[in-house]
Amino acid sequence: MKRITTGADGLDEILGGGIPQGSVVLLAGAPGTMKTSVAYHVLNANALKGMKGLYISLEQSRASLVDHVVGMGFDPRATKDTLSILDLANLRKRMGDGGSWMDLFRMYTQSIRAGFPYQILVLDSLDALELLAKFQNYRQDVYELFKWLRGLGATSIVLGELPTTSARDAPDAFGKHREDYLADGIVHLRLEKRGDFEVKRVIRVVKMRGANHDTGYHSLSFDKGFRVTDLMG
Repeated sequence: MKRITTGADGLDEILGGGIPQGSVVLLAGAPGTMKTSVAYHVLNANALKGMKGLYISLEQSRASLVDHVVGMGFDPRATKDTLSILDLANLRKRMGDGGSWMDLFRMYTQSIRAGFPYQILVLDSLDALELLAKFQNYRQDVYELFKWLRGLGATSIVLGELPTTSARDAPDAFGKHREDYLADGIVHLRLEKRGDFEVKRVIRVVKMRGANHDTGYHSLSFDKGFRVTDLMG
């Protein structure tokens, strides 16, 4: 099975070689766990190798996202031909209220691929799409969405929000409505308190179909790129 590299030092090894190509992966975590940064890092790492990627933002403006990634040390000019950012929320404002959000999302996601054959897609976020598209039957709507994403033939990373918790125990679910069952893979990001003053970011590959992966939590750090290492006691 072909794999997509994450570009993060140590993470591909935990995944057993990378993300299986064509998977729909739920990247779940509370605010501040760097979901956006991790997702963009995956796109950027592959774009630098010539693999096209599309980042669809439903909340953050394109300008704000670019400022964010530039501030972290990424250079969008280096990937201008292989990494595209679509600010779908701003596009909808300019188009008015005609048509549905899901129709708009699918139309642009598919039409862009005709001229820009991306192989990796990031959707930021599932929670924003739920609100904008006014999901009526959440589980069925997400099932249809994930099925449609698989039909694209690209590898999809879908961001999902989790509540902030101070508990050390792993959550029982990685989606508000148990959409985690529908995903091919789940990567969980969390903040973990270490002592009285230190908070560390940790990462866990909860599941990844088609991969013999490590299931434990690992330390996640960033310094001109993400690095995943064993947690120290």
